Amino acid sequence: MSMLNFKKLRALPLMLAFALICVSILRADPATDCIVKGSLRISGQEAAAGTLVEAYIDGNRVASTYTTQIGEYEITIPKYDPAEPQTDGYNSEDDVVSVKVNQRDAEPDFHPQPGIIKIDLEVAISLNVKLTTWGKIKALFK
Repeated sequence: MSMLNFKKLRALPLMLAFALICVSILRADPATDCIVKGSLRISGQEAAAGTLVEAYIDGNRVASTYTTQIGEYEITIPKYDPAEPQTDGYNSEDDVVSVKVNQRDAEPDFHPQPGIIKIDLEVAISLNVKLTTWGKIKALFK
């Protein structure tokens, strides 16, 4: 066996170990993460691809994504890990997740759980005109 082949052979376990470490760091943990998917409608219409979907727990954003298909979404909410306090996630299945779609509230809220869950979301858009504003507008036409 030549010296060159021997050096390549010695480097192989190091490269393999490095690759395994990188993969374990980058992959999500499907055993603890909550993957939520379903249909997404805005005022009764299917949401467009590229729609912003954000998940919140106690007012803190824990996940965000953009839709890739018309009328469908998928968002992954990680399980909180005390070893990584800079990454928000859910602490228990008692947490309540609220969702915003393009910065508007979506219904329903739900409880996270490990694995994949199906939740169909709906955003109802209405005119949010304050009564004081409406009174001022009415006064303009007297």
